[in-house]
Amino acid sequence: MALSGTISFNMTAQQLIDAALRKITVLGEAESASGNQYADAQTELQLMLGTWSQQGPNLWTITEGTAIPLISGTATYTLSPRPRSVATVRFAVSGVEQRPMTEWDRQDWDRFPQKAQTGAPLKYLVDRQRTSTTLTFWPIPNQTGVWTAPYSYERVFQDVTQPSQDIDVPQEWLETVMVNLASRLADDYRLSGPNIARVHDRAQMLYGMAMTADRRGDIRIRIGGY
Repeated sequence: MALSGTISFNMTAQQLIDAALRKITVLGEAESASGNQYADAQTELQLMLGTWSQQGPNLWTITEGTAIPLISGTATYTLSPRPRSVATVRFAVSGVEQRPMTEWDRQDWDRFPQKAQTGAPLKYLVDRQRTSTTLTFWPIPNQTGVWTAPYSYERVFQDVTQPSQDIDVPQEWLETVMVNLASRLADDYRLSGPNIARVHDRAQMLYGMAMTADRRGDIRIRIGGY
């Protein structure tokens, strides 16, 4: 029998939340979450994914940013979209990468006396604040239109703002997200019993599998809760 030839299965936020609520029997077959049920579950979903991102970096969230056009006399640039972390920054001339830059430790930068020096950037400082992340280059660029700074970063999970939107996770993570959301919602609904205990156990098992599979083999990680 021929295979489908596709790898496109996905779930919208509405479908995933309905499935989670059915898993803990809050909803029956073919039922859908009410407005209040959906809103509460969506909040739990966002909080859960935000917490999970702290266990990163996930391989599928590492992406290449748009190379920063360096401007003469401008040292600091705001990254958009806001990254969770910056992985690498490189120096390029006319689009051709010349060398990787070195990240500057904040304490070393604060003590450095020659911050106003200009030239081709060699180092960078990451300043990660609550709502924005900036890169400060040293030396301060003294050319415009020739130099750029390509960079890669770990992106933040995208928010779910509509029930019809997909969840910002790979296909392989969908069951992990659904069952862990069901486990959280079971606590919210004060549910207990053998079925709920199985959901909690399965949630932890799936989370451990997903996080272990989503790492390079040479990266050591600590799995802790969901």
